[in-house]
Amino acid sequence: MSSVLKRRSRANPSGRKPALGRDAWLNAARDALIREGVGAVQIGRLARSLGVTRGGFYWFFDSRRQLLKELAADWEHTNTAAFKQVLQDSGHNGVAEFQAITDIWVNERSYSPAWDSAMRDWARTAKAIANAVRRVDDERIEILKQIFLDMGYDEDEAFVRARIVYFHQIGYYTLDVQESRQQRLRLLPLYVRILTGQAS
Repeated sequence: MSSVLKRRSRANPSGRKPALGRDAWLNAARDALIREGVGAVQIGRLARSLGVTRGGFYWFFDSRRQLLKELAADWEHTNTAAFKQVLQDSGHNGVAEFQAITDIWVNERSYSPAWDSAMRDWARTAKAIANAVRRVDDERIEILKQIFLDMGYDEDEAFVRARIVYFHQIGYYTLDVQESRQQRLRLLPLYVRILTGQAS
């Protein structure tokens, strides 16, 4: 019997799979990371927050290390998926693409800036996470660069404009700018015109 199965047997003598699935543990880990940082992502604390015993954890993960690895991979995939989708849906209309990107940032329905911020905090103490954050940043900048290429800018200007837009948005979150959604929407056409050089 493998060590994982032995742990599962000791933790759950009935042998029945727990009601909570993998996603519940990942969601709890994400919430803990956002609220308190990576130090709060502990098996016992997650179990208490879910109202279950620690044993259910081992049906889905070998260790806390595996949980952290999968949490980082989940962020890398899901918190950039909406940006990728913009290019697939747009028909190479750069202005429409940029407006779709700003909609993601303003409405925060398919993207969590708090999760991004938590990952950046974690990256300061973990090289693998720092590498993942760098990959995601580079990928998003490439998406923005393609949007500016679709607007008709040349390669170098598209790249620089992409960086300016992305660094501006990261700065907005890092500085924890507090604005109402109404104010953000009121200023949005100005941001679009100034950052893209195009009328919204």
